[in-house]
Amino acid sequence: MAGGTFKHVAVIVQCRLSSTRLPQKALKILGQKECLCWTLDAMKKVKAERYFVACDYDSKEALEPLAKKSGWELYAGDRDNVLDRFCSLIKSQFSECDLIVRATGDNPFLFWEAAQKSIEDFEQNEFDADYFTYSGLPHGSGVELFKAASILKAQTLTDSPYDKEHVGPALYRHPETFKCVFKEAPKEFYAPELRTTIDTFADYKRAVRLQDFLQGQKSGAPYCAKDILTALKNPSLQKTVLLVPSVKAGRGTGHLRRALSLAKEIGAFVYVPQDKSLKEADALVSQAVKDGLKEWQVVDEPLEKLGAGWDLVCMDLFRSAKEEIKKYSALGPLCAIDDGADFCRGSDYLLDVIPSMPRSGKAALKANLFAPALIELPKNRRADFPVKIQKALVCVSGETRGALSFAAVRALELLGVDVLEVTAKNPIENLREKLAGYDLVVTHYGFTAFEAAAANCAVLLLATSGLHKKLSKKYGFVCVGKNQLASKKLRPLLEDPQVLDNKKFKALLGAAHLGLAKPSDNVAPFGLEKASGLSPLASFVQELSLAQKFSCPVCGPTALGGGKVLARTAAHTFRRCPKCGMTYLSFSSDSRVQYEADYFGSEYKAQYGRTYLDDFDSIKAQGLRRAGVIARAGRFSLKKPKAARLLDIGCAYGPFLAAAKELGFESYGTDISQSALDYVKNKLGFSSVLSSFADFDVQKVFGFKKFDAVTMWYVIEHCRDLKGLLARVNGLLDKGGIFAFSTPSGSGVSARFNRSDFFKNSPRDHYTIWEPSRASGVLRKFGFKVVKIVPTGIHPERVKFLKNIPQKSFIFRLLALFCKKFSLGDTFEIYCKKIKDPQ
Repeated sequence: MAGGTFKHVAVIVQCRLSSTRLPQKALKILGQKECLCWTLDAMKKVKAERYFVACDYDSKEALEPLAKKSGWELYAGDRDNVLDRFCSLIKSQFSECDLIVRATGDNPFLFWEAAQKSIEDFEQNEFDADYFTYSGLPHGSGVELFKAASILKAQTLTDSPYDKEHVGPALYRHPETFKCVFKEAPKEFYAPELRTTIDTFADYKRAVRLQDFLQGQKSGAPYCAKDILTALKNPSLQKTVLLVPSVKAGRGTGHLRRALSLAKEIGAFVYVPQDKSLKEADALVSQAVKDGLKEWQVVDEPLEKLGAGWDLVCMDLFRSAKEEIKKYSALGPLCAIDDGADFCRGSDYLLDVIPSMPRSGKAALKANLFAPALIELPKNRRADFPVKIQKALVCVSGETRGALSFAAVRALELLGVDVLEVTAKNPIENLREKLAGYDLVVTHYGFTAFEAAAANCAVLLLATSGLHKKLSKKYGFVCVGKNQLASKKLRPLLEDPQVLDNKKFKALLGAAHLGLAKPSDNVAPFGLEKASGLSPLASFVQELSLAQKFSCPVCGPTALGGGKVLARTAAHTFRRCPKCGMTYLSFSSDSRVQYEADYFGSEYKAQYGRTYLDDFDSIKAQGLRRAGVIARAGRFSLKKPKAARLLDIGCAYGPFLAAAKELGFESYGTDISQSALDYVKNKLGFSSVLSSFADFDVQKVFGFKKFDAVTMWYVIEHCRDLKGLLARVNGLLDKGGIFAFSTPSGSGVSARFNRSDFFKNSPRDHYTIWEPSRASGVLRKFGFKVVKIVPTGIHPERVKFLKNIPQKSFIFRLLALFCKKFSLGDTFEIYCKKIKDPQ
């Protein structure tokens, strides 16, 4: 392929101020200058003859000074027809231009080195193309290149509003006319999982944090790709977390204190609205800033301006209201911490850190995780529990001090105890680590009580509320009311301090957390790796920010919300879609599964006791029965040369392909495990393709367009986009063709009689849980009619009343027959016929 040289290059940065999701974003300040100026400074490093800002007429007045300051020309054109804006600019301002480098003004962290390298790559390797770009760069760090003559031609050929608004599609959406090259970016720039653009308010806050970090690292601006990518490897910069503490009067200061501490540790943002009613809020924020919190970490904009796009919203409101759940859920995945309200059932994740009264039995209200071990405990601890109370600390938060605190101080002083009271005027810096210096700590139910118990102090709690009194009793603390704070009533407690040694609560925290036993490796009790140097709760929140929130795989996001929560586990939340009734995984903190050799080896063996290949013959025997059902349901003639074509999606090592061939089918397969497909092709001799589900060109790969049957054996539950998959399967089948699949059952014996363990043991990559009674309705939406449902195996080891019955006994066989007859199998098979194209 002959190379060439672009002699007249124009860099054009398009920009407008009328963004609906984040208006005026180009003017927002990063460091000491506007976002647009960061983009212009980066792109000025790209070698070109002319540099233009292409804006709309309404933005011209505000953007012209910025363009001039950065040494750029400004051209104004149509707001919505950006394609015309570009073409008019070239025609009127730079008619000799032969190459356009296009960037957008909301990308302040553009990889200018990648932009320059892409020009050289275009010239040397793809000079006959019309369009060139690197794929795999962070979202917001790339540019597009296109020949000026090609984009002028494209303008004359398209009437599409989409093409006109986005420019590039006018070329790459028309491959019959234009040659467009999407080339994987060089290794030093490749990071498709990262995001650097500014599209939402959350993006802007992420950019502020990234810029502050890079400036602190003394990286030279405009920042190079290496520095940006190195920075984004920092866990605190990968995800954007919004902490929402209670700042209402009457709910104490602990919620805000906890949020400010977390924000400082993990670089999160704290929402402190201007209409707060907590009197101490401003003072607490000011102190946190003095202690190292950045001012930009405090968010005070109106809630409606925060917008979607946050990676995690942690709500610490004590008792949330229905409207609060609705509003904060719209911002991103929602975790409610220590929330005592019924409305918190709508949260994606419920975390109970502070030991509380048991929640109601409803699945939606049970916490995903109860983890007192996430409480950060003092490192300084008394070697021995006090035998005599000589020195006491009284510490009651500002809003609940009042008469109780005063009475406690007076009574202790009358008993000859040296008392220090913590107040707003007499604070103790780093109080947690000073507790061990006291024999007795008098406080109310909360973190100071837990910390003092862990420091091996005697602890006496004040009954600041009826609920706190109940909680104190439940978790082993001695709690007294105002009428018990007379010296003569306190004297017996001080004479026998062992009464104030809360062994029950220490047992709840655990010996390892108290430093009395060696913790296992570096793993927190919830099973997530602890980040070095972080408190347990900060480490947990940072890990939780990597979690994923999912919509219904059939319906997608619905106006009715995510649906009712059916179950919660430490890592997952399951909901039922209010539209189609599908049970689906709505939130997961588990890492995604890679279906490679090890999945079919050690992971499969861990679940079933043997490897997939060990199971080949038994799976093939099942396949013979299944292939027979398909043949009868489709009334296929399996005699050659017109054997029915069958595609097995997720064929693994091919046992069903072998079974189908044995019955006369012409078998084809797909899988996403290369090692499995190597076995299918080289050992079994079947045509197969490396593909995610059915995402490939059938005509191109196999030489024809339609199949008589499509199968998925224990595969469909792994699909996150069932709507797309089922529509695709429909398109692969001729009318009357058979679609058959097997899947775990959400209404089988295990799910009915051991529900909590059923969801707990559901594999991390199962995004849907099908039920025989609801399957027909879902499949009907996609043009299928169910012709047969076959309940299959049961797992006796998962059901208490079955696991001790010998599987070869008459009673077990009778129970298995009962389960099959009444569709109580833990798995089932569905055979359905295509009756029409999907709607």
